[in-house]
Amino acid sequence: MAISPASNVVWGWLFAACMFVLVGCSILTVNAHITLNDYQATRAADISMLRREIASASLSQSETLRTLILNSNDQTKQYIDVQIPVKVKDAVSSIVPQSITLTQTANPAIQASPTLNNK
Repeated sequence: MAISPASNVVWGWLFAACMFVLVGCSILTVNAHITLNDYQATRAADISMLRREIASASLSQSETLRTLILNSNDQTKQYIDVQIPVKVKDAVSSIVPQSITLTQTANPAIQASPTLNNK
């Protein structure tokens, strides 16, 4: 069976179309990987920036409180000396029962006098 020249042209165009699709898919795949890598890098940078902001905000609040305490602010010192222990006691008492009573007494120890059995 002989292949006609028209059949060769069809196979050539079919091969060219397959190559075109293959190259296009390769380009799309490379672009997708580049986009994903950029997203991951940006996300990691954003997370580290947020961590730094949280740490600096926490440190600035700690420094503000420390400055208030050291500046002889009597109202702040009274709050720390009086109110914080009360708040801690209230928080603990909400978890632990108010009073624990024991209604059963322990048995008295056995009264035994040691004797030597000298016979």
